[in-house]
Amino acid sequence: MPALLFPAALAALLALAVPLLIHLARRSEARPTDFAALEWLREKPRPKSRLRFDDLLLLALRLLLITGLALWLARPVLTESADRTPVVAAVPGVDAGPPAAAMRNIWLASGFPPGDEPQASCLAQACPPLFSLIRQLDAELPPDVPLTLIVPECLAGLDAERPRLSRAVTWKIVPGAMPASAAPPLRLHFILPAGSDPGLRYLRAAASALQSPGTPTQAIIVHIAAGPLPAHLRAAVTKGATVLAAPGVTAAGVATPIWHDTDGQPLATMQRIGRGYLYRFTRRLDPAAMPILLDPDFPRQLAAILAPPPPGRAMARDVAPITGAPPWPVPARDLQPWLALAIAALFAAERWLATRRRRAVSP
Repeated sequence: MPALLFPAALAALLALAVPLLIHLARRSEARPTDFAALEWLREKPRPKSRLRFDDLLLLALRLLLITGLALWLARPVLTESADRTPVVAAVPGVDAGPPAAAMRNIWLASGFPPGDEPQASCLAQACPPLFSLIRQLDAELPPDVPLTLIVPECLAGLDAERPRLSRAVTWKIVPGAMPASAAPPLRLHFILPAGSDPGLRYLRAAASALQSPGTPTQAIIVHIAAGPLPAHLRAAVTKGATVLAAPGVTAAGVATPIWHDTDGQPLATMQRIGRGYLYRFTRRLDPAAMPILLDPDFPRQLAAILAPPPPGRAMARDVAPITGAPPWPVPARDLQPWLALAIAALFAAERWLATRRRRAVSP
């Protein structure tokens, strides 16, 4: 909807009288000549004079030019001109699925790149914290535009306050993981079962690949024996320890899948017990059941999963945005640049008509 930021400037429209007066005051090339013989003729009533404007096209251009200048001074803007297509925003690193029809698909990254842009380019660039991006997107969209956010189970880059937005959003949690930083060094402390487990060699190889001399490491207790989690290990987890267990280890409580394969099937779960964490594989440590054990990137992925959630990390189901923030004003589109181009075109046309050779009497 068009609007004027400085409507008082429309007083400049009074200048429209100037070209009208100029065209009325034009001198005619026909000059009257007195003849003596005409003095004896009977005087007839003179015809009534009437207003007449010559060069109507030139007059119209000059009137339009003054009108355009007055509108330019009034600073015209176009409000409510933003795109109102529903938006689907996905965190880079998740499987957002095929683009939704009749919706605008974007990535939750710097500049909000379109959804058809490869994820690799979004993962390579440094991005603001996730909640900051969500608040920015909420502020840039018109208040009545539906918003869907696609996020993984575990989120990072959070701040101390749950995001309060101006609209109700669709909070969709899907398999995947946010971009992980450099894998932290690990030190695995193995509690071996009575028999040897062939899968332990994959964990030992991963621990060797992640250790860095002279760098503080994170101690992880590896418990492979099946059955209930021993009381001493549960007590250690309650005090803040981290335990990595086999699929057969059981513990009271609800576990959340945090690691998935390429088909979206869970590979490991995480359970909070007191101040610590219990991680459990969902499959036996065998390449036939868990092919990722042979993946060269397995050590880094394992370290990213076992890294304890810092204060800026939480489960997505616990930090869904809430409403209550006032709607942000939709920025208006400035029409002055476009009006300036139109004024320049009108001025060029007016000068051409005013200086052309074949023309009536000049004003």
